[in-house]
Amino acid sequence: MKKFISVFSSLFILLSALALLSCGYGALELFHHGDFVDERADQMKELYQGRVGPTFASLSGTYTFVIFTDPHYGSERSENIDEDEFLEWMDSLPADQQPKFCVCLGDIAERGERREYLKYCDFVEKIESRGIPVLNIVGNHDLFNSGWDDYSDLCFPYTSFYRFRSSAFSYYALDTGSGSLGPKQFKKLKNAMESDPNPKIVFSHYPIYGSGMYGLSYYCLQNEEESTRVITLFEEENVTDVYAGHVHHHQSKELGDYTELCFDTLFNQEWALVTVNEATGKTSTQTIRK
Repeated sequence: MKKFISVFSSLFILLSALALLSCGYGALELFHHGDFVDERADQMKELYQGRVGPTFASLSGTYTFVIFTDPHYGSERSENIDEDEFLEWMDSLPADQQPKFCVCLGDIAERGERREYLKYCDFVEKIESRGIPVLNIVGNHDLFNSGWDDYSDLCFPYTSFYRFRSSAFSYYALDTGSGSLGPKQFKKLKNAMESDPNPKIVFSHYPIYGSGMYGLSYYCLQNEEESTRVITLFEEENVTDVYAGHVHHHQSKELGDYTELCFDTLFNQEWALVTVNEATGKTSTQTIRK
């Protein structure tokens, strides 16, 4: 059975690569997505404030933030995104549930082209005009056609590996856009987490969980040994939640003391409202599907 899954997985990846190559996604990026992760994530940036809104350190008590993922601007699917409905939903929230920030979990652009990023930036401007900063995680599609140059120019915080801290929580944003953290990023992440006593929330494009979806490595970190190391680190260092995209459907997995949640896409009109209680160190996640 394992041999069958391995053969099926290899065949799936090969056929997908041929399909992508024929659709203008860039030949080089089919295999390592252009720029290597060790080059993109050579340092972990400390983030203190979004482009709008208060400092992250001022967040305390109970507050919310919003997650959405995989808008794939530039694809036919992105035409299904109802930005007005999203904004109306956000505006309708009670004052005590108004989000302090939003996070997009990657695959912003379908082919990594600047015009696709600019469409997304128009949407971000509408959110940030409400005083709500938008943070971004790099996805694999964002790296097609050397898209990293435009991502790092247009998508705040203009880097792919960063951390910010509220009064009691630490938030870690990982670069898994190439399907791997790579040894340098993992070492820096490990050192940072081991010296950080706060409960932690992690954002990633690829799910971390090693079995993936349908037994295919394409849907999770692509090195099982690396995935195991990351899961162990998260269990040991007080991670409460991991939020991921990429799989284009909703799934949840309990992994030790933390939960990995993957969300469906923005073009399928799904997003999430996360409530953080700094006093108790607990979170709750409400999935919104329109």
